[in-house]
Amino acid sequence: MRCGGCDKDNAPGVKFCGGCGARLDVRCPACQAMNPADNRFCNGCGSAIAPGAAGYEAPEAYTPGHLARKILNTRERLAGERKQVTVLFADLKGSLELLADRDPEDARLLLDAVLEQMMEAVHRYEGTVNQVMGDGIMALFGAPLACEDHAIRACYAALRIHRAVAAAAPELRRRLGVDVQIRVGLNSGEVVVRSIGSDLQMDYSAVGQTTHLAARMEQLARPGSTLITAATHRLAEGAIEADPQGPMPIKGLREPVEAWELRRAAASRSGLAAVESAPILGRAREVAVLQRLRARAAEGQGQVAILTGEPGVGKSRLILEVLRAAVEDGWRTLDGACVSYGTPTPYLPVRAVLVRYFQVEDADDARRIREKVATGLLALDPALATAVSPILALGNVASEDAAWAALEPSERRQRIFRAVRDVLLEESERAPVMLVVENLHWADSETQALLDYLAEQLRRARALIVVSARPEYLHDWPAGAAVTPVRLEPLPTTVAHALVDRLLGPDADLAPLKQRLVEHTEGNPFFLEESVTALAETHALAGERGRYTLAKPVASIQIPDRVQAVLAARIDRLPPLGKTFLQAGAAIGHDVPVALLQAVADVSTDELMHGLADVEAAGFMHVTALYPDLAYSFRHAITLDVAYASLLKEQRRALHGRILGALETTYAGERRAEHVERLAYHAVRAEAWPRAIEYLREAGDRAVARSANREAAAFYEDALGAVRQLPESAEAAAAAVDIRLDLRPPLLQLGRLEDIRRLSKEAEAIAQQLGDDDRLA
Repeated sequence: MRCGGCDKDNAPGVKFCGGCGARLDVRCPACQAMNPADNRFCNGCGSAIAPGAAGYEAPEAYTPGHLARKILNTRERLAGERKQVTVLFADLKGSLELLADRDPEDARLLLDAVLEQMMEAVHRYEGTVNQVMGDGIMALFGAPLACEDHAIRACYAALRIHRAVAAAAPELRRRLGVDVQIRVGLNSGEVVVRSIGSDLQMDYSAVGQTTHLAARMEQLARPGSTLITAATHRLAEGAIEADPQGPMPIKGLREPVEAWELRRAAASRSGLAAVESAPILGRAREVAVLQRLRARAAEGQGQVAILTGEPGVGKSRLILEVLRAAVEDGWRTLDGACVSYGTPTPYLPVRAVLVRYFQVEDADDARRIREKVATGLLALDPALATAVSPILALGNVASEDAAWAALEPSERRQRIFRAVRDVLLEESERAPVMLVVENLHWADSETQALLDYLAEQLRRARALIVVSARPEYLHDWPAGAAVTPVRLEPLPTTVAHALVDRLLGPDADLAPLKQRLVEHTEGNPFFLEESVTALAETHALAGERGRYTLAKPVASIQIPDRVQAVLAARIDRLPPLGKTFLQAGAAIGHDVPVALLQAVADVSTDELMHGLADVEAAGFMHVTALYPDLAYSFRHAITLDVAYASLLKEQRRALHGRILGALETTYAGERRAEHVERLAYHAVRAEAWPRAIEYLREAGDRAVARSANREAAAFYEDALGAVRQLPESAEAAAAAVDIRLDLRPPLLQLGRLEDIRRLSKEAEAIAQQLGDDDRLA
């Protein structure tokens, strides 16, 4: 035990300090009362105050290794710091009654199961469990690991605790005959970190009523609920939904405290993460153009902005700048992105937008998704009841609507378009809307057609559509739409010098290197940043970002000619686990759910988070989702491409096979249809030909049903290619005939008559060989 007077570290259990003779009292984390050092429970409120009271010797016993390393690596810098934190208290409601007259082993089994769920939720959001107290825990977010969004993370951890305990409740009820419910309390404020021991025990003092209020929120919360203070609500507002509970009297305080009951995570405003917090350089003209378009849109003159530029020139950075300004002004922002491997998938970025808009989670079954879509649309406007089936169809979710099933594919397509338009129009009545679609050069034809339709239909709405693309993207937008092209050129020399000054720092000896970097990267900011990072990793530079010094002569420093070469070398320098996870993530795609990555990699949570921490520290990926499950995304498409290209063919095949298996397990049953295009993609690359044929044909059927004929034809043609990989058999030949017949309707709609005649002849020849002419009937 560390003495607060002389800072001497004393042996456990002693009552007086061996360095100065002072009495070693401990403060109760729940009520802040001082207690003798050997007390296991508080004299004032009865709460457990000794870590050993719950059977855990010290925080190191229950802190994951990757978090322990982060804490210990920064503890020297934290000593004496004043930190803004959110404190979480959680306990098992009525534990004394639940455990009364129960076998001690059963009681321990129950408490351990609940405590493990609580701690897992805290650690998932990089909180630290400061104390385990019999039937509950106390945790901190924002200390010792600093994070600006500590209140949001604490709220999400509370929600995860309730979800996890609710999921485990039926099994506990079956085995032990008890109903388990948790109470959680949160408060945000200041603490002063005094020291962190080698066992991770943190010595801190609360400023004001930081911990006391959190403990009181827990005690006042209803079983199965979370109460948060106004301080926490203010910091997490926009990321959560909570109901005001009015002022509540708090023992020891003269004035009552406003409390809120946490309900759920709010719909994500944007899937774009903050890729750079520093001010944007050299884009004043482009920002001014987009702000001007935003002002027109806010007045009811719908606008479309098309940002084009080479990879790495800063399109996403510019979009982020405009999105931030829009959010600050109260706009509703929605965004999605096309991906290189998603070109055959109809409406892929639109589906991503709607998944976030309706807060659809991986754990939701088809019934729950139907409920969320119907409830969301009716809350927006009761007249949007007719949009439920089209929105569900866009996401491949069965609507149970016989009238919808009876429609012709072309009519379904038009209703999908109108449904998306009506949602955006209704949202624009409440607040101006910004819809962002990135990487339109990889868009499927249906996404482009829908954007064309929206560009015309939203001309008199408070709406701004922003799309980005590489220079090869060429498209004739509707003549009636207000379309403004915005071309992003590489940074001018003076601006590139300003950026390299920011990255390297003011050291005069760096001037020759700065000149070489500016000339070598030709004003591409992504190439410039990656080059500087690579020089730091290879110890050509010493120090830290913004304060580097030369560690090698400038003449000996080699700068690769292409950004791909820089990235490949940096990937090779990752620790083995980090490189493995980065490559596996590249096989999964741009967005990487941590749960899916763990299933594919087949590693422990600690190993996974340790490896991902290395990848994140290297700047290759960043966290883009915290709730309901953690997810990472690649910072740049070039990084994904380079990481994927570094895999051998056999490694790729094996990875896609594991991803396919994990997705089939995750999306079994009704939800498989939503992800059939994704399953087909991985099945083809895993060379799992029978399953590839099944998924490709199903994807083609669903595309035909929405009149997405170009995509349908591509799926069927890929299915034919997969059939050719099968050994010769009657079943393979029959499938080849059926797929050729499937191909004819979409090809007819596309006007590809010659292809239809060729396929018909091929089908007839195969059918005759089979002696199965009836198959052509």
